Amino acid sequence: MPLIDDEGNLFGVVNVIDALAVCLLVAVLVAGIAVVGALNDGNGIGGPQTGDDNNTSQQATRYATIDLGTQPDYVAETVAEGDQVAVATEGHNLTLTDVYVSPTNGGDDGHVVVRAEIDGEYPPADADETAFQFDNDSVRIGSDVAIDTADYELEGTVQRLEEEGTTLRTARTTVRLESNVSATTADAIEVGDEYRFAGRTVATVTDVTTTELDNSSAVVVDLEADLVTFNRAGTQTFGGRSLETGSRLTLRMERYDVSGDLLRRGPSEPIDETD
Repeated sequence: MPLIDDEGNLFGVVNVIDALAVCLLVAVLVAGIAVVGALNDGNGIGGPQTGDDNNTSQQATRYATIDLGTQPDYVAETVAEGDQVAVATEGHNLTLTDVYVSPTNGGDDGHVVVRAEIDGEYPPADADETAFQFDNDSVRIGSDVAIDTADYELEGTVQRLEEEGTTLRTARTTVRLESNVSATTADAIEVGDEYRFAGRTVATVTDVTTTELDNSSAVVVDLEADLVTFNRAGTQTFGGRSLETGSRLTLRMERYDVSGDLLRRGPSEPIDETD
């Protein structure tokens, strides 16, 4: 039997044109399967595929307010913006973006609060732990975070954890004090006097009036000062304490100290970072 008969049939059964059409269809199907395979391998238009999202950690950056508590003045002075924590976990980093320090009432120690930019990750959705992770530890409000730098090693409690914001919520809060001081101290007090602690100005005298007492060497001082305060849960604090009327406050200037009862607290104004 001839390969192609007089009617154009292959082996007298299949038309040659039909056979070529079937071969073309098979070739197209094979090419399509190859393209789909390439896309699934991450070499196509869709880009690299990392697998099921439920099994993949998600890199993220969060901003935390961390209360480092009371520290000696020499330690408080060391903590600074830009300090970094070196960690072994790849892609993880912690950098201080803002620092607040105010003296405790004794004056030798300081209350330290920092704002930190934390590069970490969220675990896969199907993991047992769902909290933000930094260097294999969970970071959430109320958790402790170690800040270990080349100059100091401290630990603090997370007060806030947010998606943005490099600065702390600080303000200038006006307070008025009344104190009995010596005539020498009264003469030394001037508007513009600054209380500096750990290398920072934490209070500035804005007004002062004096009243001499009859038959006494003491002088009554009515002093107004602007304090750099920290907003903790809606309450302005200084030295880790809220500014309550009647509370005792000590200001240590370069030439004198003055301790008095807080008579009044005025409105607080956010600090302009451009000052």
